[in-house]
Amino acid sequence: MPQPHVSHHRTAGILLAIALLAVSSCRTGSAAQQSTGLVAIGVGAIPGRPGYEDVIHGMEMAIERLNEANGSRFRLRPPDRGSTSAVQIAQQMRDDSTVIGVVGHPESGNAIETAPIYADAENAARHAIVSISPTASSPRLSGISPWFFRLAPSDEVSARSVARWVLDSLDARRVAIIFRNDSYGRDWSGTFSETFLKAGGSVVARQPYLTGITEWDAYAQLLARLKPEVLLFPGDAGDAVQLLRALRAANVTLTFVGGDGTEGMRDSSDATGARYVSSFHPDRITTEEGRTFARRFQAKYGRQPNAFAAMSYDAALAIGRSVMKGARSRLALRRALERLGTPDSPAIEGAGGPIAFGKDHDVAGRVVVITTVGSVRGAN
Repeated sequence: MPQPHVSHHRTAGILLAIALLAVSSCRTGSAAQQSTGLVAIGVGAIPGRPGYEDVIHGMEMAIERLNEANGSRFRLRPPDRGSTSAVQIAQQMRDDSTVIGVVGHPESGNAIETAPIYADAENAARHAIVSISPTASSPRLSGISPWFFRLAPSDEVSARSVARWVLDSLDARRVAIIFRNDSYGRDWSGTFSETFLKAGGSVVARQPYLTGITEWDAYAQLLARLKPEVLLFPGDAGDAVQLLRALRAANVTLTFVGGDGTEGMRDSSDATGARYVSSFHPDRITTEEGRTFARRFQAKYGRQPNAFAAMSYDAALAIGRSVMKGARSRLALRRALERLGTPDSPAIEGAGGPIAFGKDHDVAGRVVVITTVGSVRGAN
């Protein structure tokens, strides 16, 4: 059927009206968002995973802190209901125009996987957004993206620090290493071994393990024969507790030092006396911001904060304080974070220490804490 004739001028007028309507709708939406006075800080963590609640609690504390001085300007933007993957969550946060920056992901693997999504590599960074990981520590994350920052020292930095501590503070020269057989465990054990051997120490064993299929009694018997002074364990908290039980059953006496992945063993009586590496401990706070955070966290949740909570607090605080100082866009936020610690932009005081970043966007000026499970002050 032939279409009715419409003049060129009338067609142009219709198209112009549609265009103006679309622009008007967009402007109305933006105005509505602005009228609420709220800036969203996204949660880059998977619901239900270990550490998720701690990330949320730390961020909630930061939002409260920011809004005290800023008239309720910030809000939390959690993942959509039913979210089950890091990639899915990264896409949600990147595509939500109300989100200025994201706290997460806590795990190194997820941080590596989502870095190109937050950088919006497929669209030449048109919708790129800053992601600050509270606890990811893989060396592969150093400089991985202009949009990625992190607050935990890299595994290389931590492993070298622990190697020197074992030599100098423990005066130990014979070390055995049992490590989780993945990039985390291999990186940790490799860097520690290199540093320890160069300084005159001896690594009497370096054995991998796989979660869920490990005979811990066999490892205990091996250590009973080798008699190391120290056991380094870059692995998981649950695995650490199982190995400690096996060592006790075999009457093996040594100093157990877990990597930063073993912090969760602090809640187990079977781990009493064991040490672990962390980027934060409530008994080793050095800033007034940290003392305020720890006091309020204890009052609100009835327990002491861990590294997940404290570093998530610091990440959200860095985003919010940068926005308060004028970083009104995603790009402006990235540039503000890059300037932290320079003469014209002092580091932000956080729960875990000063917040500033090096040229590769790794945290600057922070050290690892070696903590003793069950001690009065928690660290030596």
